[in-house]
Amino acid sequence: MPSFSHLPHAAQLDLLEGLTRAALTECYGLNGAAVGMEVQQYEDNAVWRITPPGRSSFVARLSVRDGRPAHQQRSEMRWLESLAASRTVAVPEPVITTGGHYVVPLEVPGHDEPATLALLHWLPGTAEPPYRQPGVAQEMGRATAHLHEHAATVPLPEFDRPVWDAETILLKGHALTDSAAQEQLDTEGTAALREVTELITPALQEGGQDDRGRIHGDLHRENMIAMSGGGIGVIDFDDCGTGHFLLDIATVLSSVHRIAQKEPGAYEEFTRAFLAGYTQVRPLPTNWARLLEPYLLLRDAFILNFVTTAAPVNADVASWGPRRIAGIVANMQAYVEGRPYPGTLTSEQS
Repeated sequence: MPSFSHLPHAAQLDLLEGLTRAALTECYGLNGAAVGMEVQQYEDNAVWRITPPGRSSFVARLSVRDGRPAHQQRSEMRWLESLAASRTVAVPEPVITTGGHYVVPLEVPGHDEPATLALLHWLPGTAEPPYRQPGVAQEMGRATAHLHEHAATVPLPEFDRPVWDAETILLKGHALTDSAAQEQLDTEGTAALREVTELITPALQEGGQDDRGRIHGDLHRENMIAMSGGGIGVIDFDDCGTGHFLLDIATVLSSVHRIAQKEPGAYEEFTRAFLAGYTQVRPLPTNWARLLEPYLLLRDAFILNFVTTAAPVNADVASWGPRRIAGIVANMQAYVEGRPYPGTLTSEQS
């Protein structure tokens, strides 16, 4: 069997699909050979929509590259179960195996990294909510706040997930600790990221316990779902962890800014409505207006870590990753030179 990493992208997916079909039969009591499997993405995880004949859909996530260990995935599933039970925000509820487990270890031939499969109920709706549609921005803010309110009020003992802060994303992040990543950034890009790290780390260390807790970790607009019955659901908790609530807020705003910036006033209008929705559920974090800019930068550093890790081994990420790196580096260089970072609000806008 050739090395998994040397297989073409399509061949990797074919292999992973076969393994997933077998696991659905063996571990979940489904007829894996008969289910429909529609690829949703394949980056660090291979994700499919699973549709058994005559039944509602599921989502299968097979983590094959630099994934979270099984005990951390179990923490993710326990949070999802608790969120689903709270009925405050719609999330994909985990499906337990016939043996009572949240995740299934799988061996991928020719692959030297552990792989784990998780199955969840499919969350029906439309991905990427139309952010300019009346009421949508406000509902996105409410959904974000409900995640944070649950984190602040519902304890989850032994929640073992990554800590997303300046140390893990910046100082110990892949982009600044791996020589191959620095080649992708080039010398000037690496220097800009190092200077950004020095400039924003003091601000990222501000805030008390009330400003931190369980966070989604990757709450961009494509991980939000416009529900058919109204409201906004949230999917893809693979990067959930603990950190400052502003990282989630900055992630939403950054993702909308990328598509709204060409339309004058659209981003500012969205942001006002989003924050208004958030504050209907819970107060904004302390000093949020001043600290938003550092967290917008932290979010982009998070993306640099992901892209520089995935692009060398994943053809899909390689197709768009270099352009994304170049754009983030240019924005960071401009910030170092004294210009506001994209997505930052002026005092009048906030």
